[in-house]
Formats: sequence, structure tokens, C-alpha cells
Amino acid sequence: MAIKQVRVVRLAHVVYQHPDLERALSFLLDFGFVEEHRTPERIYLRGYGIQPYIYVAEESPDAKRHFKGAYWVVDTLADLEAAAAHPSASAVKDSDAPGGGKVVTVEDPNGFPVGFVFGQKLRESDGPAPPLEKTDPIPNFALEKPRKGTFRRFKTGPSAVHKLGHYGFIVPASKFDSTLSFYQSLINIKPTDAVFNPGTGKDETCFCHIDLGPEYTDHHSFFLAAAPEGRPPVVHHSSYEVNDFDTQTLGHDWLRSKGWTNCWGIGRHVLGSQIFDYWFDGSGNIVEHYSDSDLVNEDTPFGREPAAPDSLHVWGPNIPLAFLSGKIEDAGRELPVPPDALEATPAQYDLPAVAV
Repeated sequence: MAIKQVRVVRLAHVVYQHPDLERALSFLLDFGFVEEHRTPERIYLRGYGIQPYIYVAEESPDAKRHFKGAYWVVDTLADLEAAAAHPSASAVKDSDAPGGGKVVTVEDPNGFPVGFVFGQKLRESDGPAPPLEKTDPIPNFALEKPRKGTFRRFKTGPSAVHKLGHYGFIVPASKFDSTLSFYQSLINIKPTDAVFNPGTGKDETCFCHIDLGPEYTDHHSFFLAAAPEGRPPVVHHSSYEVNDFDTQTLGHDWLRSKGWTNCWGIGRHVLGSQIFDYWFDGSGNIVEHYSDSDLVNEDTPFGREPAAPDSLHVWGPNIPLAFLSGKIEDAGRELPVPPDALEATPAQYDLPAVAV
């Protein structure tokens, strides 16, 4: 019997396990999360949006960091039951996390959990972003200058996180198509943009949005990228929306002042258009602040373009080794062999052996 596709409406949260939970929390608070609840084993963190939490930090069972999957919100019990009918699904369970509700988890082809949440009680949104600006945010432009006789003044602090925006994996090239097919069959995600290898013609990165028909949604909530064979599937990063460029830049300086390690940024992406700022967390995972991202719907045409040195960013620093390798020890280092679009050869680097 064919398995019914699960209709999701947004991302709920991600789960990471950290070998040093307090160090992890120190970074996450500097990153802009708010602690909502904690138990002896885990800490629930939220943004200022409607989700009761968007990040779960757990104590690792060993000395390694682990990604324990992302959870998606469904708005009908039928969709939760469709998830529970999957061959690798758990039973439907009551959630004791903030907001309650019921959850089901499914295992993807690479061993990563995919979770579904139904009936969760949402929180009252905090409204507009908690300001890092002490004055009215009125910009002056070259030909329009509405701010006259008043000044813009800011304060330092973390970039307040609004929501979980997207996450994604790097998998061996031989698993790219099957992994993407699994997610497209499991949930209502649809490719927005893809990047292909000009030498082989095969897609090597795909950005997918939640298909909500005519309703606009984020350019991508999930992405998948292909890596050379012999390297394990790994989560590349999870990404969190902040309000605007000033907020993002103030948060960048706050993280730098606290001694955390920047991975890549600040810059602006091509696909999705968002301003990006990637950091290594307290355990070495990559997490991103982003702002000013594109929205798409069923009428947005699918884009497909060849991989090239300028396909990832419009402006900002050159792609660093750390962004591709995922290794904090590579921060600040250039790619030893950069990609060559004319010869269709990828950059040469090593991915970390991170457990799932």
C-alpha cells in the first residue's frame, strides 16, 4: 500500500546533542535564543515567534556532538497518522515538551530522525523584534531623507532569533537522488532552485520550500548537497531568522566579542537572496543567522543553474575552507584547491566524521 504524503506547514524545532551542555548554552544565548524550559537532560530554547521552542539542546551520551533531527508541524491528526504509518515510524507519543501535543518520528535513509508535531499549543508572539536600536529605525537614502534632526543610536547584544528557517544535509553523491526523493515523497516540499555540475549535468545542491500552493513561504526550509564518495552524511547547518541587517551585524559583533568562531559571513547569498552569517557553536556545529530572504509559492518557476565560484554569494568574503569542511579548526583558512567552473572540478576538502 502506498504511503500517504505528510502535509507539513512549517518547521518546529531541531535537536542537537552536545558533550558540554553548559558551554553549548553559553553560545546559544549569545546567538540570540531564549531559554524556555530545562530538565536534567535537555534545554528548550525559543525565539520571539509563535513556536514554544525551536531548538533542543541535549546532553550527549558520549564525548561527541550529534544531530538528532528536525521536527515539522502538521495541522491535522490525519497527517500525524500518515507519518505514523511509515515503515520506519515510531508510535504516536504525547510530548512533555513546552506546548505539549503529540509527536511521531521517522528515520531517513541516512539514519537521521525526521519528526512531526501535532496539537502543540503555540505561544503569544512577542510582536516586533526586540530592538537593538534605541531610536526609531528610520533610514535615510540618497534621494529620500525622512530622518531630519534626529539620530540613530544602537546598543550591543545578541541578535534576537525569530524562528527556525531551514536545515540541510551533505550526503555522498551516490545518495543524493535517493535522499532527495525520500524527503519529497515523505513531505510536501518542492524544489525551488538547484545547482548542477556543468561537467556531468547532475544536480549537486537542491533548495526546497514547503509547498503550500498559492500561499507564500520561505525560499527553502530544507536543502541537500552532494559530497564526494566515502564521506559520511552530515548535517551542514541549521539557520535562524533575525529581523534586519543592523540586528544581524550587531549580533555578529556580539558573538565576535564573546570569543566565538565565525565560519563565514557576513554576506548575501544568490539563491534565496538572504544576508547570511555562519558561526560555529560551542560544540563545533555550524549555525546561521539570516535576514531578508525570498518568498515563493506555486507560481514561482523552478531555477537550475551551473555551479560556479559566484553561485553562492553576491558579496561578502570568499568561500572559506571551514564552510565546506565543517571543521572549526579550518576557520580563517582559504580553500587549498578552489572550485574550477570551466573545468567542472569541485573544491578539494575533507568533511568531518560526525556521528548522527
